[in-house]
Amino acid sequence: MKVTKVEALHFRLPVVREIADGTQDCLLVQVHTDAGITGLGEVVSCSYVARAVIEAPRSAPFRHGLAAIVEGMFAEEIELATQEMIDGSIWYGPGGVVRQAMSGIDMALWDIRGKILGQPVRNLLSQTAVNQVPCYASVLWPDQPEEITASAETFLEQGYQAVKYGWGPMGPDPALDESLVASAREALGTEIDLMVDAGRVWDVETAYSRVEQLKKYDLYWLEEPLNPYDIKGYRELSANSSIPIASGEALTLKKDFKQLIIQSKVPIVQPDLGRVGGFSAGQKIDLLAQETGSRAVPHAFGTGVLLAASTQWAAARQKPLTEFTRAPSPLAQELVLHDITFKDGMLTLPDTPGLGVTLNNHIAEKYRVS
Repeated sequence: MKVTKVEALHFRLPVVREIADGTQDCLLVQVHTDAGITGLGEVVSCSYVARAVIEAPRSAPFRHGLAAIVEGMFAEEIELATQEMIDGSIWYGPGGVVRQAMSGIDMALWDIRGKILGQPVRNLLSQTAVNQVPCYASVLWPDQPEEITASAETFLEQGYQAVKYGWGPMGPDPALDESLVASAREALGTEIDLMVDAGRVWDVETAYSRVEQLKKYDLYWLEEPLNPYDIKGYRELSANSSIPIASGEALTLKKDFKQLIIQSKVPIVQPDLGRVGGFSAGQKIDLLAQETGSRAVPHAFGTGVLLAASTQWAAARQKPLTEFTRAPSPLAQELVLHDITFKDGMLTLPDTPGLGVTLNNHIAEKYRVS
């Protein structure tokens, strides 16, 4: 079965606000085959740039997009396709937006593999994969602490057992930072796990002072307090923090995760399957984490494709957990149709072959960028 076309599908809301919500502008990849089987994947990147990396036509050797490399290859040979994309993009790769764009293609090829074999992707990743995965609700901080109660009450009513707030106004003002966290803890109560995403805003000294300030609120983890490449800072912070540190969503290459895991000893690493190279790379990163005692939890703030992929991947982990974005964007909540269900803090996966996702054509047509 050969790949006949690799299609980059760009979707964007009419008004994109300057906030840390990547669900306002999304890039999906659809891989077509000569057998009529298609696969979907998601790229977490700057959509315009990643789209060019996929679509660029052939010109000179190594000066062409990823679609030109993969088209004509056998869809079943994912490992070969991965290597061909790495070798064929050596002029402008291997990391950054190139690896992010590769992620969507890899994800789509695994979707196809699952459909060919009649199995959900999780069963291809592990013989002991589960059908239910614990998840945490993931949203941005509101502008003011008093606005937190409404969302927290909704999460409690819906049965969430864990909630993450992040970005927004957090960072420059220690009093506001504590007020945000205190308000979230008060609204959620003491029985709910609370995660905080700092949004890469501090140096190590400031981050440690925030840890001391916030430790009384019993945080499950403190996410991305530092620049993602501050290996020395993460090593110092991880060694001394009373709150578990999480990081890794911005990284793309295994060697970067190796530094974060082995040198910095970050206890929770967060590969984004839409950035690291899809399932193929995600498996290697998880193996590295297992070998060193870190826990891999996927970062998944995107559309239903990334949700499905991350939940399938988490279902194949030894200690499954995944992010469940509650961003209100129609691209996050309506662009993709799937049969994943939520109840009492758990996502239940269907036995649909592949990822079990299809495009919602009405929403796709409304927001697609030509």
